[in-house]
Amino acid sequence: CDDHADSYLRLLMDAVFGADNFRNEIVWRRTNSKNAVTRDFGRNHDTLLRYRKTRRAFFNRDAVRQPYDASGGVPEGYRWDAGLQRYIALAPVHAPGTRHGDSGQPATFRGVTYVPPVNRHWVVPGGRMAGETTAQGWERLDNESRMYLAENGRYPMSVRFLDEMMGVALDDVWVDVSIPSGVEDTGYATQKPLELYERIIAASSNPGDVVLDVFAGCATTAVAAERLGRQWLACDMAYRAWTMLKRRFYLNGIMLAGMTDATKEALASVRKGRGFQEPQQWTTSRTIGPRELPARDDTDPAPHHRLPPTRRGAAQSTQSATWSGRIPKNEAKRLLMERFGPVCWGCGYEPRRPNGSLDETLLEVDHIRARRAAEGTPGNDELYNLALLHRTCNGIKRNRLTLEELRSHNALNGLLYVNSVSDLVDLYEATEFAAEQILRLTTEPAGPPPPTGPNPSGTA
Repeated sequence: CDDHADSYLRLLMDAVFGADNFRNEIVWRRTNSKNAVTRDFGRNHDTLLRYRKTRRAFFNRDAVRQPYDASGGVPEGYRWDAGLQRYIALAPVHAPGTRHGDSGQPATFRGVTYVPPVNRHWVVPGGRMAGETTAQGWERLDNESRMYLAENGRYPMSVRFLDEMMGVALDDVWVDVSIPSGVEDTGYATQKPLELYERIIAASSNPGDVVLDVFAGCATTAVAAERLGRQWLACDMAYRAWTMLKRRFYLNGIMLAGMTDATKEALASVRKGRGFQEPQQWTTSRTIGPRELPARDDTDPAPHHRLPPTRRGAAQSTQSATWSGRIPKNEAKRLLMERFGPVCWGCGYEPRRPNGSLDETLLEVDHIRARRAAEGTPGNDELYNLALLHRTCNGIKRNRLTLEELRSHNALNGLLYVNSVSDLVDLYEATEFAAEQILRLTTEPAGPPPPTGPNPSGTA
């Protein structure tokens, strides 16, 4: 989570799991630094809240250790041994505490007997064999070049080899994971790196365990779990999410059996254009969902595109109460759906519920060319500049892309629900339709819109 909700989520998680089961607050520093902020410090990190359900919860920090030479350097304390041709470090063979058994008695090494230091006892690095004494353990390690005695050394030393060490244990600040880019980037603003999720899953589960993500989004958790040999459950209320999941798996070389939506040709065009090979691995999966979505007991927030009421208290409009090509968005949505069907102009998606019924609420009216375009000529609120967009496409487009650029982005990333951009709504045809509606609404008397569909009277 980011700084908008991390404190609230911490309290909520305490209530669900119990404050005693909170284990870590991990800071993940994104590598795309935002230094353009002038009024505040740059916001460059997200927070991971780690909880356990019980004290028996599995955790394996060793599974995600980082190599010592990840930064290209050699850890402090290690040196190159020319004879062994390896990096080595020396460590004492005694530890705090007085013992009365063999580890607390004098031990012989290379013909010399050594007495344990005051208030300490001998140890055999790596552990003793069954029935082995301290002296026998040291002799065994010495035969493996794992013991060292300097000419002026007071006590023997054990030898550690850098290439055998497990690596650096991670702490709660992660700065080595980059944001998604290139092939991995799906265009989702909240997408997280596959490497980040693989680290979380590897530390928190074993192969064969089940990983659950109740906000699956663009399927990063499911792909990471599959790559690590875990079973997974991915849930999302967005109907498009399971198609996105199929595409993410396909681009990672895995075909999901039993899931159908996007055409094979659409995926093949992405594979060809971006150098992917045909997936060699198949995994069994199935989609589970109710025939009807459960009823909600809350209300959705206002759509981000909704305009504030005018000073005269007029209905929500795209700016003007008088007709000059502008039209209320609900009316524009009706006209565009009747003419071009309930499909997204950015990807060709037709929002359907699990039972097959249409969900018009997922289609929004937005601009072909943004009114506040960052570059180029800004658009306006005229009918010929309005389009139907699926909520996800609208989130990708925002004010930074035109509709044409959004289509190119979706085609490049395998997000089209048709074979090619040319199969989407023709924008020239949409402009002609807008001109016809402008002519009709400026010449006809004011009143309710004429009926659509078959003539009720049956006459021509």
